[in-house]
Amino acid sequence: MSNAFMNWLCRKLIDSKCKQMGLIKSSVNTVDGRTVYFKGGQGPDMVLIHGFGANKENWLALAPRLMRHYTVWIPDLIGFGESDRPSNARFNIAEQADRVVRWLDAVGVKNFHAMGNSMGGYLTGALAANFENRVLSACLLNPAGVKGAEHTTVGRAFADEGKIILAPTNFEEYERVVNLCFNGKAPPMPGFMRKYFGRMSIKNKALLDRVFMEFVNPDANVSLNEMVEKTTVPLMAVWGDSDQLVHPSGLAVLKQAKPAIVDLMLENTGHCPMVDRASLVYKAHLEFMPAS
Repeated sequence: MSNAFMNWLCRKLIDSKCKQMGLIKSSVNTVDGRTVYFKGGQGPDMVLIHGFGANKENWLALAPRLMRHYTVWIPDLIGFGESDRPSNARFNIAEQADRVVRWLDAVGVKNFHAMGNSMGGYLTGALAANFENRVLSACLLNPAGVKGAEHTTVGRAFADEGKIILAPTNFEEYERVVNLCFNGKAPPMPGFMRKYFGRMSIKNKALLDRVFMEFVNPDANVSLNEMVEKTTVPLMAVWGDSDQLVHPSGLAVLKQAKPAIVDLMLENTGHCPMVDRASLVYKAHLEFMPAS
């Protein structure tokens, strides 16, 4: 069977499973292009923002829990997943935040809670800093963008040699990237689905390289420290103590910048706690922002 057919079939199976969970897929066009997203649940609006090289499906373990209390909106950011990849898009963190707000305007969401992971955590911080009148609370999961945190091995490879390990060129590299996101091996996933997401990532490598260079460039981005320091939005930061991608020392740096931030270090947890520690993240967020 061809890759095109397998991609179509995988997409149908994923969308069907999500629909059974109460997540309906839609899309909307803005000046930035077409954004594809999931929506589900009931209650106040909450936006879930994936990280670099990731997609809206990263939230499927946590979303059903949050849907007990919130209407969740889960986009594929422009440049990722099923959303458009316009050649003129820029990916510094402020412009990405602006695009998210234009998408929210298009779907009719005004005030919202936000949660993001990795680059999405950095983006969530930008939303809290730049759109205080709209963001009700912000939860940062293993966020990128912390100035002064230690380097992981992956971070050091980029700082010293310019290697972007997180943009794979083949399936073996993709598997390594996925495993780096967790403390040990990644949670089980059907092989055909892993290959589907792997093909999408490899196909997107050239853009991933450009995105990475733009959102980590300190000359083009305000640090997350500065953002959390200035915002008045209620903040929570959660980090896995075994994060191999963004060093967990960043949590203490954020706490120093914003003593009022609610901080939580999860033991034996890697870079994507919303995937393999969904229950703990849900409970922690419920304590931080009790459901009405």
